[in-house]
Amino acid sequence: MTVDEPAGADFGIPALHDFWSRRLRALHGDRSAQGDARQQYLDRMFVDSLGVGAEQLARFFSTMPTLEALQQFVLDCHGGTIAPTRVAWVNALQAGTAYPPEVLQRHAEVRALAPVLGAGDLAFWHEHGYVVLKQAITPRECQAAFTAVHAHVGADADDPRTWHAAHRRQGIMVQLFQHPALEPARTSLRIHKAFAQLWSREDLVMTTDRVGFNPPEGAQFRFPGPHLHWDAVLEPPLSLGIQGILYLSDTPAAQGAFTCIPGFQHGIDDWLRSLPPGVDPYARIPADAARPIAGEAGDLILWHHALPHGSSPNRGTRPRVVQYLTMYPARPVFPSP
Repeated sequence: MTVDEPAGADFGIPALHDFWSRRLRALHGDRSAQGDARQQYLDRMFVDSLGVGAEQLARFFSTMPTLEALQQFVLDCHGGTIAPTRVAWVNALQAGTAYPPEVLQRHAEVRALAPVLGAGDLAFWHEHGYVVLKQAITPRECQAAFTAVHAHVGADADDPRTWHAAHRRQGIMVQLFQHPALEPARTSLRIHKAFAQLWSREDLVMTTDRVGFNPPEGAQFRFPGPHLHWDAVLEPPLSLGIQGILYLSDTPAAQGAFTCIPGFQHGIDDWLRSLPPGVDPYARIPADAARPIAGEAGDLILWHHALPHGSSPNRGTRPRVVQYLTMYPARPVFPSP
């Protein structure tokens, strides 16, 4: 076990012990171990700032690991070594202390960068609840990520016979979290700036999310979903939440494009309150209003999490290949108990 940090409790990240202990207690049925809203937010930031995927960590915890096994798992996710700056940032987020200089410099660079979303883009966002950042990463970066996803699922981009190995995937969601080719999008100043413009702050946390591979429908494969849904707790009033999907391949509307109901964020609170008691909101989604959002390789779609959204059946001629990205505020202000 190696780490670029002086030896100390929990290999330089003291909060890991408490996180491990509470997660195991929760798996054993102790609901109090989940903590209040503030603790749950801190836990979310903890996982994301560690650079570990939430689904990936959940699968690992199903083994009921020891603390030492969890330490090794986190290190393995980073190739055996955690950078000192990441360790310092994780600790600062959990303790509420000053960020390391490298993180403050990053925030300054984002602030200094010219807006990547213009006035028209922001007006479109406020009206429709989504916006497209064109050429969020370079063609070379996009091609590298595209190739990495194909390699992971065992597909040849030029051989349709290799596109439908369903046993190698979990639906269209691919459990690939750490790969060098995915890092340019996660560390992109342009992408950070786009999220910062919508959040009106640079102090944001990036998730370590999955990728997606949605091949054309055919005799061997039928689209399994996800269909229109929300990734938000549907309790009004819904606050701002921003999600993102990066196209790694050119994606016409019919090629499994991301789909949403534009503008639904405006009336969702009243819509939820109008539902009869016991009615499932999912059963009332006005699917006819859904719109597929086409894009080119390298385009990033950002959307308000109040929009019903999902993938769509791929009736094109090539797989839809994507990377999921989300940034959200660090250190939110919680009301006093």
